[in-house]
Amino acid sequence: MPFHETSSLVSLEAFQAGVRDVCGNFQVLPPRGGRDMRGIITLNRRQALSVAVVENSAAEIDRDWRCIRQDSAEHLFLVLQKAGHSVMRQGDAEIRLAPGDFMMIDSAYPSHFVYGASGSVQYSVHLNRADFAHRFGTCALGGCSIPGASAIGLAMRATIDRVLEAEGAVPQQHFVSEAFFNLMGAYLCSLEDGELPSAATSSDLLVARTRAYIGQRFRDPDCTPAAVAEAMGVGLRALQRRFQAEGSSLSECLIGARLDYVRQRLHGQEATVGERISTIAFDAGFNDLSYFNRQFRARFNASPGEYRLHMVSPSPKSLTQ
Repeated sequence: MPFHETSSLVSLEAFQAGVRDVCGNFQVLPPRGGRDMRGIITLNRRQALSVAVVENSAAEIDRDWRCIRQDSAEHLFLVLQKAGHSVMRQGDAEIRLAPGDFMMIDSAYPSHFVYGASGSVQYSVHLNRADFAHRFGTCALGGCSIPGASAIGLAMRATIDRVLEAEGAVPQQHFVSEAFFNLMGAYLCSLEDGELPSAATSSDLLVARTRAYIGQRFRDPDCTPAAVAEAMGVGLRALQRRFQAEGSSLSECLIGARLDYVRQRLHGQEATVGERISTIAFDAGFNDLSYFNRQFRARFNASPGEYRLHMVSPSPKSLTQ
């Protein structure tokens, strides 16, 4: 399916407004050399499914935390690359899509799309995030990829094509939509069981979005490992296993974020004006000063007071981390 040469030449603002109306709050960066671009976006509603057709010559499309804060809608976008090439990034994962490949994007976390110079055509199946998690569990939250050459990838491509062809045929829309969800269920069950290569991608994305969540919430004393797992929509032990597979732990990630915050404060202007260390520790999310002191010393080889004194009046003896 080639890029439509007849696609209207639209302004950056017009195309971005179309993306916002159909997909939510994203920032569109035009190709180098101008603010005009070729592109069109349309939304096709079919019973339980909505499919956006996005044709564009944009250089990049980005959804950062600022966009997310301004946009309360939470969806999963199953993106099918129909023509052209793109690179999709979410968390620490970077997926290169050729025609026929899929990527599930979670709108609750930042994502970044990069397009080739020849333009791109994509189908984006819009799925309610909460409903999807209730129906299939949480293994797809945070994103996952489906290789287009796989048997299930070929079946899903054909099914999405049939969804778009089923305009006006309500019984056909119903059965085709159910076929789509059955295929997704079969794929995700295999993904969760670790039977497919892309299960590693799903695990990486879950850990990446967990780290991003902790980076936003660690100063809340109620941000515990159990609360983080609940926010991610997975069991605590399952999330801990994902971190252990990377050679770290969920608790270390949370404590590390708090300790790094304290360290930065001790490096800052506050170090010279006598702000109480206990105030900084509580502000970082710690609620037990003895525990905080033990963790700080274990991490930085000095007590918080010694560390601040060294920062204010450096001595020849360095503090190791």
